[in-house]
Amino acid sequence: MKESQFGFEYSWADLQPVRALAVIVFGAQIAGALAGLVFPQFPRWFESLWFGGAVATFPAFLVGLVVQSRLRPGSITENRIMVRRLGLIALFLSAFALAMPLFGFGK
Repeated sequence: MKESQFGFEYSWADLQPVRALAVIVFGAQIAGALAGLVFPQFPRWFESLWFGGAVATFPAFLVGLVVQSRLRPGSITENRIMVRRLGLIALFLSAFALAMPLFGFGK
C-alpha cells in the first residue's frame, strides 16, 4: 500500500487479500449505475447514473463482507484498516446519494 497526500492509496495488487469484497462492490456499482440509467431518478442522465452506482455501494459492501469472510476466513481482520476505510467510503457514497434530493439535485 502506498501512502498519498490524502493518507492512503490502494492499487489492485493491494486489494488482493480482499479481492472478493472489492470485486463485489465494483460490480454492484456498475449494475447500480446501469439501473440508474434504466430507471432515472433525475432529469440529467449523469446524476441518475451516479445515484444508482452510489446507492448500490454500501449494500454491496455488506454483501462483500459476508462473501469475503466465507472465501478467505481471517482476511477481513488481517486487513481491517483497509476494510474499514472501504466501508466508510461506501457508507458515505450511499448516504450522500440518498440525501441528494435534500440538496436540491434533480431540479
